[in-house]
Amino acid sequence: MELFPNRSTVRLKSYRDKYLLAEIDEESVSQSRDGSTRNSYWTVEIVDEDCISLKSCYGKYLTASNRPSIPGMRARYLKVTQTRLGNPNPNVSMRTVDDSSITGKWNSALQWIPLMTEVCSEVRLKTHYGNYLQSNKGPPPLGNMVTHDLPRKEGPMNKRISWKVELVESPSVVWKQSESFKSRVTFYTKTFVSEVHKGKEIIKGSAKGMIIKKA
Repeated sequence: MELFPNRSTVRLKSYRDKYLLAEIDEESVSQSRDGSTRNSYWTVEIVDEDCISLKSCYGKYLTASNRPSIPGMRARYLKVTQTRLGNPNPNVSMRTVDDSSITGKWNSALQWIPLMTEVCSEVRLKTHYGNYLQSNKGPPPLGNMVTHDLPRKEGPMNKRISWKVELVESPSVVWKQSESFKSRVTFYTKTFVSEVHKGKEIIKGSAKGMIIKKA
């Protein structure tokens, strides 16, 4: 569990260099190359010596649902979502809460088993049912979809279930810095556009003056 210290904040990056993202609808999960937003931050909560749960910036947990991401495909590409716990009391023992409901504290659908790979700082996140958190690619509807699926035979396809773990030291500071950078970029872009517009107006004015003199 050295890659997932309790209460730490991490980012998970797929083999496509895209980050696991909690969507703003507070339910969907996707992947994006932009890892600077708080939507890419996940808080680690240790369930036991083998399992963890990952909480999004919306206070919801990464969940392996039994719903298909693609209609008609029941056995593959199962949907990964964000789920709020039914019991908000953090002092309730994880072993005393009913595990039959997906909203129960530490329901098995909210638990992920980190398995180290041969690559440093890289893991595969396995469910209790043998599926793995998977990054997808391809034409719609796959695109940036994140699902959980049974592993393929060892080969290129298995890289889809490998995730690089990046520990975020000070998530609030990093997020503020990224927002500040975006604000500066926006400001300078607007200033540049404004100056270009002024330059065009000056050129137009000069051209009109030349036409009047010739007349």
